[in-house]
Amino acid sequence: MAVRKVTVRNIGAGSVFKVATLLALLGFIAWMGACALVYYGLDRAGVVESVNSLIGGVGGDQVVDMKLAMTAAALLGLIGVVFTAVMAPLTAILYNAVADLVGGVRYTMSNK
Repeated sequence: MAVRKVTVRNIGAGSVFKVATLLALLGFIAWMGACALVYYGLDRAGVVESVNSLIGGVGGDQVVDMKLAMTAAALLGLIGVVFTAVMAPLTAILYNAVADLVGGVRYTMSNK
């Protein structure tokens, strides 16, 4: 059994940006699917109709529908994608700065 000790001292900010952005976009697709399922469930349970009658009862004329719900979900999801795409490389740069001070992260790899 071969055991190797590896120390991670530097992480490329560009590669972190690419991977984080791709994962954030995949998460966005899952988010939109989950929001559609939740809206469908609430609609089948009659919650959407109750909210619409409540809004209409207080003098409002905005109707909660699938388009509004999915637009709001898309806006929040895209904000999350941009946040992730910006923060991931900054986190890698911060890790590189700290790793220069303390020597990085050391871990052991083995074949079992």
